[in-house]
Amino acid sequence: MIPRYRYFMWLTWRRMVNRPILSILLLLVVIYFGATGVIMVYEKVGFASANMKILPAFFGEIGIIESPFVAVQISIIVGMIVSVTVLVIITAKITSVFVEFVRRGGSMAKRVNLSGHTIICGWNFQGERVVRELLSANVKQQRGVVILTDSEERPLRDEQVEFIRGDPSQDEYLIRAGVMRADSIIVLTDPTKGANEADAEALMVVLAVESLNRKVHTCAQIVNSANRMHLERAHADEIICLDQVGGSLAVASALNHGVSRIVAELLTFDIGSEFYRYDGHISERLVGEEFTEAMQVLAQQHIILLAVETDYSEELLKQLSADVVYKLPEEDRIMVVNPQSRYEIRQGDALFVIAESQPAKL
Repeated sequence: MIPRYRYFMWLTWRRMVNRPILSILLLLVVIYFGATGVIMVYEKVGFASANMKILPAFFGEIGIIESPFVAVQISIIVGMIVSVTVLVIITAKITSVFVEFVRRGGSMAKRVNLSGHTIICGWNFQGERVVRELLSANVKQQRGVVILTDSEERPLRDEQVEFIRGDPSQDEYLIRAGVMRADSIIVLTDPTKGANEADAEALMVVLAVESLNRKVHTCAQIVNSANRMHLERAHADEIICLDQVGGSLAVASALNHGVSRIVAELLTFDIGSEFYRYDGHISERLVGEEFTEAMQVLAQQHIILLAVETDYSEELLKQLSADVVYKLPEEDRIMVVNPQSRYEIRQGDALFVIAESQPAKL
């Protein structure tokens, strides 16, 4: 019994510390009702009549308190002070909300009501393009987009995009942005800061996101590829190393002229073909076929098969010993690009393809 009592007291104290304004208001309400109770007992009147003795004092008409009881006189004064204090707190709260409303350019702090959406944490020069690609007409599975960044004004004027002002590394703002119902998180790095400082901020965001919702798919940008291991330990699903990607693409383009144009076209959703991940039901004509044979079948539909994601097993790992196999974090799955070893397509595999539009079925 005693441990439960102590736990209850500790929990009450924690809630009071975390919500000081609400705790003060509740305390004032208790004091007010206590003062009203004293008046009811001494004056032998009802609740309404007891309040009528306090209200004139509240409105500035304190005058002479007509009661022979000192306790009643004190209770009326206490009730007046409590009433004025409550009014001041409520007024201050309304004023702060209004000031915040003006600072946001007319946008109230709110919780988004989206589900299966994408949250963009942070903002940089690539942000506008990222949003445009997410909202592209060629993306069949349209998802809501929420921008969460500590900016005084909306970074992008678009009615299709929700904006939450706040620090993406803080739980309060992530919850307000709907992280518990989101499908994906994109963490944009700040290139105006030093590489390690920018990557440290990205790491803090990933840690906050993963601590709230381990199921959400987190894709983070970092400046220095040497910091990749830290984000892997934080359970980031995909990590984009800007120095590595940029340098590798430059070398590939120098050795094989035109590679950068091909990559740029494949990564743009408003024109040409793009990369897609198909994880729906696979038709019988593909199941059981070798990877190269499946490529030929899909080529007849102008679809190019690039890679496959499948369930992990030691036997399969030995079978694909000649290939580079990627173990997916937090999942018992592996991915292999253009396997050179013999591999047969299975039901339940995810296929990575290049196509003109997102395939409805394969």
